[in-house]
Amino acid sequence: MDLKPILFMAGGLLIAGGAVWKASDLMNAVPPAPPPAASAMAEQVSLIAAARDIPFGAEIRAEDLTLQSWPAGTVPPGAFDSADVLLGQVGAAPRRATRTIRTGDVLLADAVSDFGATVTIGSTLDAGARAVAIRVNAETAVGGFVTPGDRVDIVLTEGRGDGLRTGTILQNIRVLATDQNADTTGSAARTARTITVEVSARDAQILTIAQQAGLLSLTLRQDQGDVTTEDAPAQITMDDVWGRAVPVPLTPTAPAAAPRTITVRRGLETSTVSLQ
Repeated sequence: MDLKPILFMAGGLLIAGGAVWKASDLMNAVPPAPPPAASAMAEQVSLIAAARDIPFGAEIRAEDLTLQSWPAGTVPPGAFDSADVLLGQVGAAPRRATRTIRTGDVLLADAVSDFGATVTIGSTLDAGARAVAIRVNAETAVGGFVTPGDRVDIVLTEGRGDGLRTGTILQNIRVLATDQNADTTGSAARTARTITVEVSARDAQILTIAQQAGLLSLTLRQDQGDVTTEDAPAQITMDDVWGRAVPVPLTPTAPAAAPRTITVRRGLETSTVSLQ
């Protein structure tokens, strides 16, 4: 009996069965999850922003506001997404700006007061901070270019004559107001008689006694965002101004030996003779 036809038939059936099994696996395979839709990745939310500058203490009004689109994942903490929440119901007492809000800034909860609250310098202080006024003039306040919102270092100069000295006593201090002006939007130079600064309770005591000890001057820092501090420079004295060298103490020399003498008496005459 010829087995070749039977073997060929069996081989064909095996190949056909394998093809059917492979096709079934492909049809039942779970397709990979599609990537997230581009619209979901770029989801936007509307936040309340300032349509114009809102000065410190000014009422927050509907005409001062506008909407800004922000990516949903970058919303700053405390932002308002509803004008009703920010402005309250019709007839509600107004909120006020607790600091100057510039055009385009998103309004944050810590930049606005409660409904009907009075806004003062004290309400803008950080927890535990104090407001202290410093007597200044054009020379000690950077020619009048110090404005509310700036950060300064405070330098004390005291003493007289060759004992005159100066040094930085406080660094990175926030200016709250110049005279009675707390508006941080102004940029024009103006001569003030007092500068109000925000300091800790201990630094308030330091400033109080420093004003009695000598003259306080302000040095304007480069950038309002610069909050770094470094070791205070060493005090400067008149020796540093004139470049005087520190005197080198001389090596002490031994005192000269006292000369030896004898007294010679000849009758009533007396004489002293020095021995070499």
